[in-house]
Amino acid sequence: MRMEMKDGTEALVNNNGHCEEEQVSSLKLSHLLASKDRDFLLAPSGAQVKVSDLEGKIVGFLFAANWYPPCRGFIQLLAGVYEDLKSSVPHFEIVYVSSDEDMDAFNSFYETMPWLAIPFSDLETKKALTRKYDVEGIPCLIMLQPAKDHVKEDDATLRNGVELVHRYGTQAYPFSKERVEQLLEEEKEKRENQTLTSLLANQHRDYVLSHAGRNQVPVASLVGKTIGLYFSAGWCVPCSKFAPKLISAYHKIKQTLAEKASSEEEDFEIVLVSHDRDQSTFNSYYSTMPWLALPFGDPEIKNLARHFDVQGIPCLVILGPDGKTMTIHGRSLINLYKENAYPFTRAKVEQLEKQLEEEAKDLPTLVFHEGHRHDLNLVSDGNGGGPFICCVCDEQGSSWAYQCLQCGYEVHPKCVTTVHRDNNVLVGRVGN
Repeated sequence: MRMEMKDGTEALVNNNGHCEEEQVSSLKLSHLLASKDRDFLLAPSGAQVKVSDLEGKIVGFLFAANWYPPCRGFIQLLAGVYEDLKSSVPHFEIVYVSSDEDMDAFNSFYETMPWLAIPFSDLETKKALTRKYDVEGIPCLIMLQPAKDHVKEDDATLRNGVELVHRYGTQAYPFSKERVEQLLEEEKEKRENQTLTSLLANQHRDYVLSHAGRNQVPVASLVGKTIGLYFSAGWCVPCSKFAPKLISAYHKIKQTLAEKASSEEEDFEIVLVSHDRDQSTFNSYYSTMPWLALPFGDPEIKNLARHFDVQGIPCLVILGPDGKTMTIHGRSLINLYKENAYPFTRAKVEQLEKQLEEEAKDLPTLVFHEGHRHDLNLVSDGNGGGPFICCVCDEQGSSWAYQCLQCGYEVHPKCVTTVHRDNNVLVGRVGN
């Protein structure tokens, strides 16, 4: 609701009866976090912390719930960042805005958090914050700078805190727009000056491990090769499905290069960037692989994940012989083209895409899938298709797919087996 203030400016009145000036962020946290019956927040110890104690601090509003798995994963990451910052930056705080279903769920989830929280019973304050910041999905982390005169509220608010924490960790502090611009500029400069050595080596280590860690291979010996950085882990089910395909492609690429009668220096290698949780699991997982690896727990692992903005595993980043990034979509290219994707250049990918277009001309436009009981339409990037996860092999795909327009079921054309064909309609089944 709008109302006119005594000085003639307009303000918004939120559900708690608090006024919010639109033009200048003289907004106090008490207007956002307190209610007429409560002027405190909960601490993990059970103590009550005055909302007024947060004035002048950088504060993050964390919208999350225990019933949503991505929230649980993000909480673990954010807790580490929070503890690191709080040990050196006392004027930083996070407030949990719960979407839990009941008090027991709230208590159970909040036990995993080291920061403050709005009491679960204060539904109106939580609703007001959700509306004010237009929160459409969780987890969501809204970062607020301390209120200053003549600073607009929008300029003091960052809405992509989850992305910043994932990408930069503690380096994102103080979560200001100026800091984000600085980080983006640093990333741009780092990409422009990127070399294999700057990515894989540091002042404490100039090597990677060979199979099972028995030998050390100098990073310098990899310069000039096409390199795949394989982000993976033994606990990851999609990784276990993709790894055999990558191993097969790796051996075939190496064999083809060995058989080449060429004077040109050309080679291909893969380096495992492990996300395993302990040394023994790493050792067991790496023992199944024929390529190189960064040591378990090496600090460059987190740096590489941030540098390439790795949102999930498995992920295969391809570096050219000059050390520059050729593609972050190596996994998709291996799934689509196997060993033929090498050397992963733009020209090679365009050639393969044209071949795929030609092959698609012979595909039926409609599939009646016996097991699915729906028609599957042949789609591509240009007519309703795009990147997808095949419902049969659980692997990434792009370009052409058979898609159910009713429920979104999608499969690779290669995962459809012909039973019989009738008027350009393929009656088939999924799988071999």
